[in-house]
Amino acid sequence: MSRALQGIVDIVDTIGNTPMARLSSVEGLGAAVCSAELVGKLEYMNPGGSIKDRVAKHIIKQLDTQGTPKDALLVVAGPGNLAISLAMLQRRLLCLVPERTSSDRIRLLKAAGITDIVRTLDGALPGSPEHPVQIGRRIVEQRGHGAVYVDEEQGQWDLALCYEELAAEMVAQCGGKVDALVLGVDTGNAATHLARALRETTPGVQIVGVEPANSAIGEQTISNPLARRWLCEDIGRAYAPPALEAGAIDMWMQVSDAVAYSMARRLITGGIHAGPAAGASVAAARTYAAAAGLQKSSRVVVLLGDTARNYGDTLLSDEWMLAHDLLDARMLGDLQRRQLGQYRGASIEDLQLPAAVTVRAEDSIGAAVALMGENDFSQVPVTGAHRRLVGYLTLSAAQTLLDSGVASPSSPVSRFMLRFAGSDSAEQRGSNVRHRRYWLITPETPLSELARFFETHSVAFVTDASRKFCLGIATKQDLMSFLSRRNTFQF
Repeated sequence: MSRALQGIVDIVDTIGNTPMARLSSVEGLGAAVCSAELVGKLEYMNPGGSIKDRVAKHIIKQLDTQGTPKDALLVVAGPGNLAISLAMLQRRLLCLVPERTSSDRIRLLKAAGITDIVRTLDGALPGSPEHPVQIGRRIVEQRGHGAVYVDEEQGQWDLALCYEELAAEMVAQCGGKVDALVLGVDTGNAATHLARALRETTPGVQIVGVEPANSAIGEQTISNPLARRWLCEDIGRAYAPPALEAGAIDMWMQVSDAVAYSMARRLITGGIHAGPAAGASVAAARTYAAAAGLQKSSRVVVLLGDTARNYGDTLLSDEWMLAHDLLDARMLGDLQRRQLGQYRGASIEDLQLPAAVTVRAEDSIGAAVALMGENDFSQVPVTGAHRRLVGYLTLSAAQTLLDSGVASPSSPVSRFMLRFAGSDSAEQRGSNVRHRRYWLITPETPLSELARFFETHSVAFVTDASRKFCLGIATKQDLMSFLSRRNTFQF
């Protein structure tokens, strides 16, 4: 059943009513492997990318009811998702975020105009000067003038209705059949209120709380935070948060970073673009279903709380995942084959590229366009004094310039080419010529390195080591053709 279309609304009105999807398309979660039906509540599809949009919406309502001015400074503590949601709703913020918070979230907050961002110690204990509550309250005292401290953990906000709405959505989407809910636990609010709401409408439902290995929420204790380290964001604490109601969780499960991140990668491959905390919850749901002996008729709902798009430098980076040993054996093997096995030590010389056809910087754009048309080229390298490569001109750009009248056929290529940084002549410095960083690529460059280059570039200009002569042009198509000939095509 498709979601009902809405007319034009305010952004706040797009929060909630997120889809539910079967997870059977994800590797390792199909009917042949998993003993129960796993379905995901796709909270990362809220407009701000996380379940915290719902929380922000209700906090804003309560602030408005209290008469708090809309331009009041909100001092917000948390991993960053709540701040992102409040920024989306046009509030003025100062953010307190843990050291582990991803740089992608920081960049998003800055792009939203939030420049006051304070990093706090991972695992700081309640009452300590380093704890976000203490820092936040000191800042509010210093700022004064109506500044408000916003923290889900302290129970200052009534979030019952927020999660009752979410529970009602899940029950309705599941036709009233929810045998278990699996969710990551951080502040404790979601676990507490969802457990209450679901137990009222679906008696017998089991609530499974998920936290990272080394987290102490399920232990209901306070311990040394220095011994409580993990990478997975949005779940886990070095202590039991006060907002977590005793008895809310029927079963606790801890998940290692490696399992959480690997499962998140599997989710992405299966079309579910959720983050590491969701990966931890899905992995826990699979283990729970097997341990509880659930049958195929049982339905386990997994809360997928935030988007993978906030983890460009971590979850989505092969290099970061490899450096932190977070890839499972199958993924590690695939990555190693892609990086090394595909090319078997081959270099650009093995592509057998034809000799480069170039134009000179002083040649006309008309002549360059004619040359590219005759040879079916999309771009042509441009050489300067002593045939040294200085830049390139694309066919699409040249035709646009000519069609718009910005350039005439007799205009020199040097006026409109894309010039490599550091290749200007004295008279060209200070002009409006566009520049691009130059990457030295030679016939000896390994194809594995060329493949990484093509992750962010469309064309490679091959020169000698001194960049004196342009020897050839390589594109991704050349690389794919080479792999096809070797029968190792894996794109």
